[in-house]
Amino acid sequence: MIVDYGNRAIGLKIVFFGPAMSGKTTSVRWLFSALGCLDQLTSIENTVGRTMFCDFGIISIPIAGAWTINAHVWTATGQDFYRATREVVMAGTDGIVFVADSQRHLIRENAESWRELLSLIDQQDRILPVVILLNKQDIPNPIHEDELREQLNLPLAVPVFETIAKEGVNILEAFRFLFESAMRANLLTQASL
Repeated sequence: MIVDYGNRAIGLKIVFFGPAMSGKTTSVRWLFSALGCLDQLTSIENTVGRTMFCDFGIISIPIAGAWTINAHVWTATGQDFYRATREVVMAGTDGIVFVADSQRHLIRENAESWRELLSLIDQQDRILPVVILLNKQDIPNPIHEDELREQLNLPLAVPVFETIAKEGVNILEAFRFLFESAMRANLLTQASL
């Protein structure tokens, strides 16, 4: 978290992380559209329209006392070809939204991406709040929260939101939960300094 006293602004970095094609970009685009700030979102894509480096945008949230919280929202590409970029995108992160794919045949990809995320989190000097979007719940026979928890060995403290990103189901709720958790964690860290 960065506090800019001159501009009365607080910067908070939130990263959407997960395997390729799990719905990270779709989730972020829906979120920015729902909050009326889609014009603030930039995507760096390859020639076939897939995220090459990241999506990035700022959601500004005014708070009491003429201050603003700027949620700097990023996606980390899930494609293995761009693996090196994920570490760069994760630098300075205040909270993580892990987007898992509900398709049963992709559980291994979810697990591999989750393990990579845990290794990147271990490199941080603080505890980061994490929420999970179990996306694509509208497909036939999707995996559900209990199965995902078992497959990824998820602690009960990590909240899971079953989502349909293209329709916005539970996207705002998950973002709000993570945003509040990240603010709380950063304020506690600042108070202890």
